[in-house]
Amino acid sequence: MTQYETDFYQWTQETACRLRSGEFTRIEIEALVEEVEDLGKREKSALQSRLAVLICHLLKWEHQPAKRSKSWQATIELQRNRIKRLLNQSPSLGPFLNESLADTYSDAVLLAVKQTGLGKEKFPETCAYALEDILEGGH
Repeated sequence: MTQYETDFYQWTQETACRLRSGEFTRIEIEALVEEVEDLGKREKSALQSRLAVLICHLLKWEHQPAKRSKSWQATIELQRNRIKRLLNQSPSLGPFLNESLADTYSDAVLLAVKQTGLGKEKFPETCAYALEDILEGGH
């Protein structure tokens, strides 16, 4: 077994140290490649998760106007800000938003159903919001 498999944290510390000191031949390359790829996947997942929460709150805002609150509004603004920050840090993720919108919308509907108690049929089957409106809209 490699250190990567037995003590991940120690492996990260030693790998970082070896990278800094130029000891490239002492690095478990395959493990490092796997971790770098996973970093990218986590960024995509974080973006998709934030977008789902944002859409969920937009759905709640639209379908439960009597229950609108400052908390919902704050969540909408917070998720928009964090999505913008993620996109500023990794602009190449921009196209992923369009590519994943259908799946993300599905997740958002499930969240909205759970949080509102409304049936799934109360929400449109496909996303009725343009991506620009989701990210920049008025609520």
